[in-house]
Amino acid sequence: DKRFKAYRNFVAFWILGLLNNFLWVVMNAGAGSINEAGIALVYLVNVVPSLTMKLTGPYWFHYVSYRCRMHVMAFLMVCCLCIVAWGRGNHIKLLGVACCSVAAGMGEASILAMTSFYDAQSCLAAWSSGTGFAGIAGYLWSLTFDAIDTCFQVQLMVALWIPAAWLLTFYGLLGIPWIDKERATLDQLEESEAEELSVESETSVNGSDSSSCHSASEVATARLTSKERFFFILSLWPYTIPLLFVYVSEYAIQSGLWAAMGFPVTDPISRRNWYKWSNFTYQVGVFISRTFFILICRSRQVLWTGGLLQIFMGIFFTFAAVHPFGGWWLLAPSLSVGFLGGGVYVGAFSLIAKEQKTELVELALCSASVADTIGMIFANVLGLMAQGCIFGMMKVLDTKPDFTCGYDIWENYNRTVHVPVYATHCFPGVEG
Repeated sequence: DKRFKAYRNFVAFWILGLLNNFLWVVMNAGAGSINEAGIALVYLVNVVPSLTMKLTGPYWFHYVSYRCRMHVMAFLMVCCLCIVAWGRGNHIKLLGVACCSVAAGMGEASILAMTSFYDAQSCLAAWSSGTGFAGIAGYLWSLTFDAIDTCFQVQLMVALWIPAAWLLTFYGLLGIPWIDKERATLDQLEESEAEELSVESETSVNGSDSSSCHSASEVATARLTSKERFFFILSLWPYTIPLLFVYVSEYAIQSGLWAAMGFPVTDPISRRNWYKWSNFTYQVGVFISRTFFILICRSRQVLWTGGLLQIFMGIFFTFAAVHPFGGWWLLAPSLSVGFLGGGVYVGAFSLIAKEQKTELVELALCSASVADTIGMIFANVLGLMAQGCIFGMMKVLDTKPDFTCGYDIWENYNRTVHVPVYATHCFPGVEG
C-alpha cells in the first residue's frame, strides 16, 4: 500500500509539473502570433508577474492553503486562454500572458514547497521531469496546429482542458496535503496547545511517506520573522547563483538570438521555422536532463560548472547570429543548451532538499525558485535588445522590432511588400 501511494504521488507531481508549465510554453511558442515585433516582450510579460509571486510568496503563502492556491491557478489559466485568444490588440493579449505568468509562478513556488511534505527527492524528480516534458509537449502542440494550418485562437480554445486536468490531478490523484488540515487546526488553537500538536502520517489525506512527515508546528515557515526569512533566502546563494547564470544565458538565447536567426535570416518563414524547431530541440534537452540529471548532480561543483558552461553557449550563439556561419546543424548545440538548463534546475532543488534542515526545506524550495525568474527577466531585456540590433545589422526589413537599436532602416520600407499569411482553419470572422 505504501509503495502504491509513493507511485501515485510520483505520477501526480509529474502531471502537475507538465500542466503547470505547458500553457507557459504555449505562450512562448506562440509569441510571434502575440507580438511578432518583440518576441522578447512576450517572454518578459510571461516572467515578471511570476517574479512577484516568487518574491512575495515566502512571506504569505503559509496563510493561504495549497487547495485555495490550486483553484486560483486554474482560474488564471482560463483567463489567460480566453484573453489571449479573443483580446483586441497586443496590449490586451499581453494581459492574458500575464495571467499565465502569475499562475505558473505561483504553481512552481507552491508545488516545489509542497514536495517537502512527501518523499522530497522522488517528488522533486517527478516535478522536474514533468516540467521538462511540458516544453516538448507545448512545442509539439504548437507545431501540430501549424502543420494542419490552424490559427492560434483555435489552438488556445482547445487547450481549455488544461485547468480541468489540473484540478482533477490535484483532487483525484494527489489529494489535499495534510499540512493544509493541520495549519487550519493550529490557527484555532492556543500557542501552548500548538506546541504539543503532532501529526501521524497514516492519517494524511494523501498518504505521504512517514519519513518525510513532520508536524506543522515544526515547519519553520510560519515562525520566522521577515528579517530572518530575508537573510535565510540570501544564504541560498550557492544554489541560486548557478540557476541565475543558466537562466540569463538560455533565455537570452531563446528570446533574442534564436528569434533573429534563420537560413536566410531575411526570410520571415525561415526565421519562424528556426525559432520553433530550435526551441523544440532545446525542450527535448531540458526534458532529458530534468529526468536523469538528479542521478548525476551530487555536488555544488557540478552545479556551478553547468552554470558557467551555459554562459559559454550564450557567447557561441551570439557569434552564430551576428556573423552567420551555421545552418540546421546548430540544432545540436541547441540541444546542449537544454541539457545544461534542465540539469542545473533539477540539481539545484535536489541539493537544497538534501542539504537543508527538514524544517526549512519548504521555505528554501519556495524561495530558491526566484533565481530562475530573475534570470529570465534580465535575459528577456537582453533578448529584446539583441533581436532589434541583429535585425538592424542583418537588414531584416519585413518586421520593425520593438527595440530598433538606433537603426532607421524601417522608416521608408514599403510594407505592402510584406503580405500577412493567415491560417486556413479558424473561427468564423477571425483572421489568425
